[in-house]
Amino acid sequence: IREEDCRAGFILDGFPRTVAQAERLSALLAETDDSLSKAVILEVPDEALEVRICGRWLHMASGRSYHVRFKPPKSLPQGAEPTSENMRDNETGEPLEQRADDTKEALKKRLANYHESTKPILAHYKAKGLVRTVNASRGPAE
Repeated sequence: IREEDCRAGFILDGFPRTVAQAERLSALLAETDDSLSKAVILEVPDEALEVRICGRWLHMASGRSYHVRFKPPKSLPQGAEPTSENMRDNETGEPLEQRADDTKEALKKRLANYHESTKPILAHYKAKGLVRTVNASRGPAE
């Protein structure tokens, strides 16, 4: 953040994740007479996150991504449960994969950690008048 490309500002995506990290960040910025101007919270209900995250499948070799509901591969029969047999890349026919942290079990742990460790940061930044909340459940045109 002290580099030339950050002189006009910067975005920290997914950081800080704990109040202790937020406090250390504030101290670090204070050393250079800087401070945060906003903390933008993308608000999405946990249920919507499950649909979004657990439906993602990837073609690892190319980086192409698919989604069971929003962008299914041609190989997935309508209404079928996704499996490694019916989730195939549209271009190569190779199997698609889910990232290990895109499963329901992993998401449950990630959300518990978020609610326990990360969500308290809101109070830290609200007290400073920095929080801006965006309803990330709506579409881009809304």
